Amino acid sequence: MAPNTSRLLPRAFLAGGALFLLAALGAVPVVPPAWAQKGPHVDAHVRHVAQNTRPKAPARSTRRRLRDYDSYVRYFSGLAYTRSGVNLSTNFVRALIAAESAARPRAVSSAGAIGLLQIRPETGRRAARALYDTGYEFRFVDRRRLRRLSADDLKDPALNILIGCYLLDRYNAAFGDHLARTVGAWNAGPDRVRQYRGTPPYEETVGLIRRVNAFYLFFRRQDARAP
Repeated sequence: MAPNTSRLLPRAFLAGGALFLLAALGAVPVVPPAWAQKGPHVDAHVRHVAQNTRPKAPARSTRRRLRDYDSYVRYFSGLAYTRSGVNLSTNFVRALIAAESAARPRAVSSAGAIGLLQIRPETGRRAARALYDTGYEFRFVDRRRLRRLSADDLKDPALNILIGCYLLDRYNAAFGDHLARTVGAWNAGPDRVRQYRGTPPYEETVGLIRRVNAFYLFFRRQDARAP
């Protein structure tokens, strides 16, 4: 698992901007009555959401906190976890952290999701063990902590971002770089994506797509303006 400097170039680019939209595990979504049981038709709604999303800056305080974790974001998003030559966008990871926790490493949701990327402890433990079993020595993280991850460990920014990037990459690979379905898997679970044969029809999932995509476009525009 060597660092890879290439950026993830998804096949899910949409007119008017890229749809980078993975979401950390959070509360169980509520099914809006108008979308219930519509399954694949929700993908069309998601495309409409993405095409009409405009860049939006996270709060200034969030951006200030994000800068404290930039070295972790750059390093862990730059690793190829599942496919050689494919890694995550740093701007997407920043957008996801901003949307999920406002860059607060000790944030805990009502559903028990923890840390910058709002990861559930059970999911985090499985991912941490898989990362431990690779035998790879990650920068910023003591590999021994991955063997028996505690819920409190997810409040460690480096551990949280490592586990989050690994999970994001796995879901992205599993759903063929179709990012609307990847966010559905991340937010509602992969079984729900299979059940609906597309983006799960949950208000929380689609709202998260809109928010993360808006932040992503903002960060990407900032990068384009940088000297």
